[in-house]
Amino acid sequence: MTLQRSPLIVAASCVLLSGACSAPHDTPVASSSVLLAGPDGRGLQSVPRPELDAMGSTVQQRVSAAYGALATTIADRTAAPERLATAYGEVGHLLMALRELETAEPYYLNAQTLAPSDRRWPHLLGHLYRTRGPLDKAVASFERARQLAPDDVATLVRLGEAYLASARTDEAASHFDRAIALNPRSAAAWFGVGRVSLERGDDRAAVKAFEEALARDEAATAIHYPLALAYRRLGDTTRAETHLARRGDVEPRPDDPLMAQVEGRIETALTLDFRGGEALAGGNWGAAATYFERALALTPDNPSLRHRLGTALFRMGDLRGAEEQFEQVVRAAPASRESHYNLAMIKAGSGRMEPAIAQLSTALEHEPGYSRARVAVARLLAVTGRPADALVQYAAALKMEPLHPDATLGYAMTLALVDRYAESRDRLTDGIRTFPDRPAFKRALARLMAAAPDEKVRNGRQALMMAEALLERRQSSAGDGLAVGETYAMALAESGQHAAAAAVQRDVCAAAQQGGGADADLGQRLADNLSRYERGLPSRRPWTPQELPF
Repeated sequence: MTLQRSPLIVAASCVLLSGACSAPHDTPVASSSVLLAGPDGRGLQSVPRPELDAMGSTVQQRVSAAYGALATTIADRTAAPERLATAYGEVGHLLMALRELETAEPYYLNAQTLAPSDRRWPHLLGHLYRTRGPLDKAVASFERARQLAPDDVATLVRLGEAYLASARTDEAASHFDRAIALNPRSAAAWFGVGRVSLERGDDRAAVKAFEEALARDEAATAIHYPLALAYRRLGDTTRAETHLARRGDVEPRPDDPLMAQVEGRIETALTLDFRGGEALAGGNWGAAATYFERALALTPDNPSLRHRLGTALFRMGDLRGAEEQFEQVVRAAPASRESHYNLAMIKAGSGRMEPAIAQLSTALEHEPGYSRARVAVARLLAVTGRPADALVQYAAALKMEPLHPDATLGYAMTLALVDRYAESRDRLTDGIRTFPDRPAFKRALARLMAAAPDEKVRNGRQALMMAEALLERRQSSAGDGLAVGETYAMALAESGQHAAAAAVQRDVCAAAQQGGGADADLGQRLADNLSRYERGLPSRRPWTPQELPF
């Protein structure tokens, strides 16, 4: 879903619930010290008996039944090796689905010992070691699976990835090439070829492979970063910046029926929550929402799950759906500070400032030390014409966290909104020393010296020097984009270079319109300053309340 969002919502999307993209911390299954020995004479490992106390009743029944069937098969001295391998593997599948990799390992190893020609066991062991380590065991397992099924594309891709992670690019390349020969539509295989080419320094081949991968899986956002790197090394900075802005963590996956069967083996709210957390962390918002919805169908009264669903919907751009979920959370769990915060961001993004402030105030009632909410309410108070009240909130945040960078910057900038320009200058100067890696302090000070109505604070020469330094930094990195351009134009105008200021401001206006970032406030601000520069006048407004940090 595509959504046009205001800068406030864009900023809010970066600060939604800390930890919302993490997998659950609770371990679904633990293993006890009780070991089940295998039949004599077959060289099998003793396997741990999974504890069932931490699992729901349905999962308990599934695991208990599989474990009981294994014990019965072990006791049957007439059981064929293949039958015994299947019994060990079934318990391994359930443990693998529950992400109990260490406990699953001996079950799969025994299945592999009993049925050495069945490719399922080395393939799944490869996945286990790929996730848990060590890497050399992942290589060995996938290599064994490949020998048993030379034309299985999923095995070839995963083996290529393991070789590439081991810095064995030649072996990796041969397996990715073979996978493409078998299935030219495999985005995962093309992604592998691209990474090999990038590692070898063949940037043109890397671009071709990454573009092929993207054409086959547009949702695989992890392709954009290495593609941007390849374009940059080729000197194509425009395409490099385009792809860098779209980078994410979702990698293309090969079609892997064996692993899909394992992942679908058991479905509980906990396992679905885990998978949703993985999808959320990887930027796959749609998949995350689906997992959380399925988990909520099993446990509809779980506010944590509902909050995570709201987060996924927000990331997808479904603000109405996200708001509904967060509203349900705060009704069921009024002390959920993150849900109150997220509701505030959604409401503020749609212009409902007073309800947004009310949500943040409720969050602060439950937890007065919630500094992120206090900084946000300070900004909204300033935006709604109450800068003096905003200063009180910023000061309270700084009393609790004296080194909070956003509260420090917000307080300094709000001082200028109440005409305390000299104090604002001094605070920004201190901020530059305290937070040398935060260019926003330097940018704000440059603007203040360029556009403050107080002539005792203005210093056009110093403002221009600082703006030029910021511009140079932006050109050598991702930078601050429009804000730096605005600052440079202000400094030029204060230095008397009004024609140059107008030219820079026009470029800024065009970039804002082209990038879709020109909301009403930004567009009006840019247009007002351009008009002043064209008339030979400097700016006399360093910033608006909407530019205060979150």
